[in-house]
Amino acid sequence: MTDHQKVYVMLRAKGLRMTSPKKRILDVFLNNQDRMLSVADIAALLEGSAAIDNATVYRNIQKFTELGILESFNDEQGVNRYTVFEQEHHHYLICTGCGKIIKIPCVKCFWQTQALKNDFQETHHKLEVYGKCAECAAMKAEI
Repeated sequence: MTDHQKVYVMLRAKGLRMTSPKKRILDVFLNNQDRMLSVADIAALLEGSAAIDNATVYRNIQKFTELGILESFNDEQGVNRYTVFEQEHHHYLICTGCGKIIKIPCVKCFWQTQALKNDFQETHHKLEVYGKCAECAAMKAEI
């Protein structure tokens, strides 16, 4: 069973009807798991085929986030971006040029040590590091 099929089965099991717009929006995310996507990015990737209005895109993204299919982030410009949620906790290096993401493992012992040292009880954490990927940095150097 492919990743796409697994997600569709899981959504059906949660009582969500799989409509054509839902499937197309999910396919955009599943085919771009190496990027953080904004609603504008999704609209651009959906262009050329039967149109899906922004309200439908927003509504479905919200539902997918509530169901734990997507996770959201606010980038440095305040734009909400989304990617497929993965069970294993990790952090991100995020390219501000193209939106590419690089997942890095979470070193939990660092957080726990700092929390204990400061008499702090952690409930959760999230780390995002912004910069330029190799391709974007090379393009900037060429200009």
